[in-house]
Amino acid sequence: MKVRVCAILKKKGDPMKYQEYKIYPAAEQLDALTEALTALGLEELIISDPKDAALFEGEGDGYLWNVIEGELLESIRTEASVSFYLAEDGVLPAGAADLLQQYPVSRAIVDDEDWLHKWEEYYVPMKLSDHVVVKPVWRSYDPQEGELVVDIDPGMAFGTGSSPTSYLVVRLMEKYLREGDDLIDVGSGTGILSIVGVKLGAGKITALDLDPEAIRATKENLALNRCEGDVTVLQSDLLAALDGSQKADVIVANIFSPLIVKLAPSVPAHCKENAVFIASGIIDDKEETCRRAIEEAGFEILEIIHDDCWVAMAARLK
Repeated sequence: MKVRVCAILKKKGDPMKYQEYKIYPAAEQLDALTEALTALGLEELIISDPKDAALFEGEGDGYLWNVIEGELLESIRTEASVSFYLAEDGVLPAGAADLLQQYPVSRAIVDDEDWLHKWEEYYVPMKLSDHVVVKPVWRSYDPQEGELVVDIDPGMAFGTGSSPTSYLVVRLMEKYLREGDDLIDVGSGTGILSIVGVKLGAGKITALDLDPEAIRATKENLALNRCEGDVTVLQSDLLAALDGSQKADVIVANIFSPLIVKLAPSVPAHCKENAVFIASGIIDDKEETCRRAIEEAGFEILEIIHDDCWVAMAARLK
């Protein structure tokens, strides 16, 4: 079970009921369904993938820990599903009804106490690379020598660190971000990549996101990690809030494929000489589209890495 995209949809103290939609695709359809739902604006998803059970049982590549047991683990082994929640009087976004008709779906009205913190059971410390660990603030973790630990409280913003897109981009950051490099984090979400930048020794860091909840979450998580003074946080539609004088050595964007294509032409204006652009959040069938957009913007592809159906790219400005 990977909580690839998750969020808290209410503020504490606001008793409410919610619509719970649970979709049951074939396991091989999970990533395409996730991409389709997020494209419709349904970004608060809990995803159960049977092949992930091995990771919780210590049989995988080591980025999850054995903290889930019993009935919860058994359900992960046997059932692929994607769940999301709407307010009791909320309506599905345009196009969602047609999408849901393609799969078995259950719908129920649930109390917030039934589900609000349910996803926290699944959210465990994640080892994004050999050195970087992201952990929820409500869990304890004893770091090993040389590990950099990022504490995260997702709040209502995108980004828990559990997505393959997160550990792909972190691994590229470790490779291409040098100590003292200036960093721009486009679509900061919960601020994970900005915090990783601080811990890797980046110089000036700017975090950008259009969503006010992401701005709030980024600031709160920077404070949790005692690095709020190291990052400038701005509300921005991609790079729009920056003037032409602000340039970086590394620009990272862990967003969605259509936004990568939209963003790419504006990136060179904010690049220093030989700057590196790292793009993640790309579903595999959009790899060629994103690669072409990045190259047409004046970059040379340095490296493309994959995990499951997700792709990340590092490119250098020519």
